[in-house]
This record gives sequence, structure tokens and C-alpha cells, in this order.
Amino acid sequence: MRKTDSLVVKSQPIDWKQRRSIFSFLLLVVSLFIAGSVNASILSEEVSSQPLQKQMLKHAMFAYGSADYEVAYQRLHTLASQDVAEAQYHLATLYDDGRGVEANPAMAAFWYRRAAKLGHVNAQYNIGVAHANGDGVQKNMVDAVRWWRVAAISGSINAQFNLGIMYLKGVGIRRDASEAVHWWNKAAQQGDPAAQYNLGALYANGQGVSQDVNTALDWWTRAAEQGFEQAIVALRDFHTLKNIEN
Repeated sequence: MRKTDSLVVKSQPIDWKQRRSIFSFLLLVVSLFIAGSVNASILSEEVSSQPLQKQMLKHAMFAYGSADYEVAYQRLHTLASQDVAEAQYHLATLYDDGRGVEANPAMAAFWYRRAAKLGHVNAQYNIGVAHANGDGVQKNMVDAVRWWRVAAISGSINAQFNLGIMYLKGVGIRRDASEAVHWWNKAAQQGDPAAQYNLGALYANGQGVSQDVNTALDWWTRAAEQGFEQAIVALRDFHTLKNIEN
């Protein structure tokens, strides 16, 4: 999901999966980083200064980063059963993507929920996505919004972005453009170009906030500097119109 309705630029279809896929990419990056830091002495149990569960999690992530998903699944499942939230989240991604185990949306949702209840922010976001899509759970936008709010409060950019969509459209929660401004501002301040573009659109239209073209242009410029196409188009159209009026 990248866009929302605005009076400035035509909106795009909402794609919840597109937002969730960001976490799959980040997970791989983190996994490879951890894998590179786990040396042979750790794998051979010569270093035992860390708690056993942390050692086991490192081993699991080493297997994940090495694309040895079956081993990663076995190790993560053991830890997940011991209520290690990080393992529960990563195990859910394996079920989600069908790596090391047959894809199973219901099991993915089960482990996302377990990790979410233990405070794992990415899991909170993903169980919200599961409810939004009806992946492995009953489709329920109220539950999706509830979990996204929890994740957004903890700083999840994607959850903040999605809350802005929900408030502007009135899906799963009352319509409130000022709340859309609030959450998109939080995501925009963290550098999310889609939120920066949408926040600019609200300022341009005077939705949920006093109309302020200069602030709109500022946010569009920030998004355009990151290559966000709709912001580039909005700036171009604005300056074209301004030149015509002059």
C-alpha cells in the first residue's frame, strides 16, 4: 500500500502485501548481517557467555541467512515454543513465504499474533496486515486498525502510514482527516516518501489541517528528492499551473 485518495494526484489501488514485503527484505538484510557476525567459535559452542536462547537464536538466524530454511525452521520452532518473540516472528515469516515449510497463512497468523502479544512491533504490524487481507484469519479491518495502532505507537512507519489511510477513508475506524494528518506526519518525519506526499496533499487540499500550499510544497519536495514519482508530478503540475496563471 503506497497511496491514498487526494484531490491532487489520482490514487493507486491499495496493496497491503506491498507494505508487508518490506519486512521480508529487512529480515533478510538483518539475517545476513547476523550470519556474518557468527563465527565458527560460536557455532562450535566454544563461546557460551550469552544465554542459551540467544545462542540458539543466533544459530537459527545463521541458518536463515545461509538460506538453510529447513534448519532455520527447526531451530526457530523450538524457540518459538518457548515464547521467544523474535523467533516467533521469524517463524511466522517462514510460514508466510513457504520457506523451509509449506506455506500456511493460518500458522503464519498464529505466530505473528503470539509475537505481537509479546510486544514484537513487526509482528504487530503483520498480524494487522493478515486481518486486512484475510490471510489465515477472518478479514476484519477493525482488528487490522487495532494492531496497526499498537505498532504505530511503537514507531512502525508502515503502521503509521496505514493508519493515515484508514482515518482518511473511514475504514475500520471513524473518518477523521486530522488523525490522518497526525499519523502521516509521524511517518513523514521518519522519511517515508509516500507519507510525505500524502501529507502534502492534505495541506494542499486543506483536509484535516489549515490549507497551506507552502507546507504542501515542502513535503512534496522531500518526497520528490527520494524519487517518489507522484510527488515529482505534483510539483511539476503545480509550477506549470503557476506559470500559466502568471
